[in-house]
Amino acid sequence: MRLFLSLLLIPISQAQTPRNVVVILADDMGLASLHAEHPGSGLPTPHLDQLASEGMSFTDGHSGSAVCSPTRYGLLTGRYSWRTTLKAGIVHQWGLPLIATDRVTIADVSHQAGLHTACIGKWHLGWRWPKRGGGTTHKPSEIDYQLPIGGGALEAGFDHYFGDDVPNWPPYTWIENDRTTAMPTGTMKAIPSNGVSAGPMMPGWSLEAVLPELTRRCVGYIRDRAAAKEPFFLYFPMTSPHTPISPSDAFQGQSGVSAYGDFLLETDWSVGQVLRAIDQYGLRENTLVIFVADNGTSPKADFATLAAGGVDLRGPWRGHKADVWEGGHRVPFLVRWPGVVEPGSHCDQPVGLTDVMATVADALGVELDPTSAEDSRSLVEILKGVSEEPLADGLVQHSISGQFAIRQGPWKLCFCPGSGGWSQPKDAKAKAEGLPPVQLYDLSSDVGERRNLAAKEPERVLAMTKLLRQIVESHPNDGKAWWRQLPWEE
Repeated sequence: MRLFLSLLLIPISQAQTPRNVVVILADDMGLASLHAEHPGSGLPTPHLDQLASEGMSFTDGHSGSAVCSPTRYGLLTGRYSWRTTLKAGIVHQWGLPLIATDRVTIADVSHQAGLHTACIGKWHLGWRWPKRGGGTTHKPSEIDYQLPIGGGALEAGFDHYFGDDVPNWPPYTWIENDRTTAMPTGTMKAIPSNGVSAGPMMPGWSLEAVLPELTRRCVGYIRDRAAAKEPFFLYFPMTSPHTPISPSDAFQGQSGVSAYGDFLLETDWSVGQVLRAIDQYGLRENTLVIFVADNGTSPKADFATLAAGGVDLRGPWRGHKADVWEGGHRVPFLVRWPGVVEPGSHCDQPVGLTDVMATVADALGVELDPTSAEDSRSLVEILKGVSEEPLADGLVQHSISGQFAIRQGPWKLCFCPGSGGWSQPKDAKAKAEGLPPVQLYDLSSDVGERRNLAAKEPERVLAMTKLLRQIVESHPNDGKAWWRQLPWEE
């Protein structure tokens, strides 16, 4: 039960309030994958391109982190994950829930507006796995799959959940609400080349069937809500184009480049099916649709093979998934809101996935309590085209190793000597090579982050450092203190 909600959220009036909200979160998909924003990609994304043409594209949109779990936490709560105990990395296999039971989520906001809520897809924010004989466990050999699983989407405020938690991790079985739909009596063999870990698996499990089934479930949910004339909030965290790279039979070979190319085409198809269902069931005019991604494209895409086939999914941005550089977290950010958002419009202000929660709350006419969604800014005035005022500076980015970057207008300051992630030079190598401890870039003239201006702009480095410290210290952290005094602040 989440009885605290009525104390924290206050309904307010709002013109042109959407009846339904759909948030689609792609998995490992940088901005260059969107053909509409990077025509040089070489792969068509017609359904996403149509979504962009029917709404607004934020061309400077960023995931909260360069990896999965932290970004998902930020989207669902409107606060950065580093305010929790997760200071780096992700929620690992069999990990505990990251969202605290009393934390207000976007599902709670939607409930306050009278919407039924569903999460269909990849959760990857931890569970409390039931132990045989009582209690919970993180050891797969001790789990009793016949018992309810705690800590998932239902406890985060959703009315319904269906998914497979993480597509390349066990257990390889569907979870519906808080129970498995079939006992994982078999064993999946590890496929290291495709990121698949060994572990418990239900009979007949198919990696290729995951995305089609999730898509079918989303379409069915939209159909059923339309039939019931019940307003809804649907969160569709996709499993693609993340590993395992497993396009279904209908898409294998369709790109003419690689399995990853095929999978990206299927990702676009899946989004198209959801958009088609919204239109087919007469919900288009009163449904707010947001499409984003949890981080940049993974090197598992095999950029060399793609390039050999004339496909560029990196664009002008440096780095890839896991990095603090732009390739790690600059992602598609599309919003369709008929009657409100001008079709084919663009916004070049820096925005983040943490902004989704305040935006949805504002659109639904729900006022957030000051203790909720601390890092979220409403984009409604921008979407309506009634404000040209710049958003407040201080959008924060975070790498897999916990390294920070912060934006101030076109300026970006990275608090590490290297990528902060997987790209070369990694931080240890960069430090050994004597590279500066921080990197300052003017993205208006150097979007590829090649000219470090930190030595030429020491006052700007100091000012942006102070800004980051203010943001970090503006709200309490759930974990122990971790921010250190930096030499140039002394």
